[in-house]
Amino acid sequence: MLAAMVVLFTPAQGELSWRKVHGPDLRALFVDHELADGVHYAYQFRSDGTLTGFNMGKAIRGTWRIASDEFCWTQARRAAAAECFDVERSGSSIRLLHDGYDAFSAALTPVKCPSREGSPQ
Repeated sequence: MLAAMVVLFTPAQGELSWRKVHGPDLRALFVDHELADGVHYAYQFRSDGTLTGFNMGKAIRGTWRIASDEFCWTQARRAAAAECFDVERSGSSIRLLHDGYDAFSAALTPVKCPSREGSPQ
């Protein structure tokens, strides 16, 4: 019986193993990286705290920051407050969680032409 339970509750081979990313590692994870699903959206996070990209074909601009153990962003075209997320990582894949629910899941890859701290953009 125990063997059957182990089989039932063991993650399937190839299933992602998600781990929470904490404060100091969050900034390093996002700086000069792009979060993209390959179709609907792509967001690039610059070292100066700005973000650019697109969502459903529309240009996006805004800012991002790390607040304690959360990743927060504000889109310039919205008059809303910042949205903050817990971040989990598995390899190059990340997911942004809001109130425990998956809000975004995508690959996080280096930007081809990264920004440089202190240099003009």
